[in-house]
Amino acid sequence: MNQKYFSVNVWILFGVCLVLILFTFILVTHNEAMPNKIQQDRNDLRSVGKTVTERIKPIGQIHLGS
Repeated sequence: MNQKYFSVNVWILFGVCLVLILFTFILVTHNEAMPNKIQQDRNDLRSVGKTVTERIKPIGQIHLGS
């Protein structure tokens, strides 16, 4: 009887680990392009020759994936 409970616990643990791995993979792939976007926004803000209004405009905008 103990063997059955052990087997069930192992399968539950395996399932939980698989779900966590899948969640982590989705989270990482979803945010993979974010550093490039952040760097691009920083370059826009630090560029020379722009007015204050042009520098403030990109702040707070949400860019949806194309």
